[in-house]
Amino acid sequence: MPKTPLFLTGLASLFIAMPAYASTTTITNDSILILIGLMAFSFINAIVQACCYFSGQYVQASFSQKHVTISLLIPVAALVGFITQYEFFAQFVLYLGAVVLSVGMALIPMPLTNKKPPSRLSALILLTGAIVILPLSIIVAPISLFSIALCHIGLKQTQVPPFAKFATVLTLLTSYGLLFYWLYQLMNQVAG
Repeated sequence: MPKTPLFLTGLASLFIAMPAYASTTTITNDSILILIGLMAFSFINAIVQACCYFSGQYVQASFSQKHVTISLLIPVAALVGFITQYEFFAQFVLYLGAVVLSVGMALIPMPLTNKKPPSRLSALILLTGAIVILPLSIIVAPISLFSIALCHIGLKQTQVPPFAKFATVLTLLTSYGLLFYWLYQLMNQVAG
């Protein structure tokens, strides 16, 4: 069989064939970024909640309420962003489901209040959470706020071993450094 008709047939099919899309392109990139950011926040918040629970921080009801209040700010902001960005009802339902899931995860500290008393390892647990979150803040600098919060809570503990105090201060300084460097870069981009 001659190769010329096969070549011509293949060349013609390249021009006739339509690409197969795995998804539609009507979903805006802003909405997808908000969705990814919301799920990332929920994941990081779950790490913070676990650290606070296992270190016994939820003994105080006021601490639990403050944590829930701060945790609800991001899902509410994401809901506002989704309302302004959605194009189809199915897209809105998807985003609403993500917001409801995130709100549910943010409310987890409420039933955990007064369940676990603080232990002598509380500072180390909080330090471990801050160190786990710190490498993620190299990629997305605002995540360092979670690490900063855990370090400040860890330094307020009554029984902090000297090594843990040194490591917490070092992690705190690194987190602040990453955050301020990101703010400096952001200001340079906005100004220039």
